[in-house]
Amino acid sequence: IPVRQQAGHIQQGANHAFTYEEIVKITCNFQTLIGKGGSGSVYYGCIGNGNEVAVKVLKDLQERRTKEFVAE
Repeated sequence: IPVRQQAGHIQQGANHAFTYEEIVKITCNFQTLIGKGGSGSVYYGCIGNGNEVAVKVLKDLQERRTKEFVAE
């Protein structure tokens, strides 16, 4: 969800669902890690209209992808 700051107030944008391919593009293939916690990692991204966003990848998804990669 994009967050905008207007006149000193933070406003939450409308909900929008993105495909995995769109998220890869938005985050430049998860290039910039901005945080990591117990439930996952957070990456910097920028959507087409110039809004900056934070994209959280849940830990379960990361572990599943790692297992799939190793299995290949």
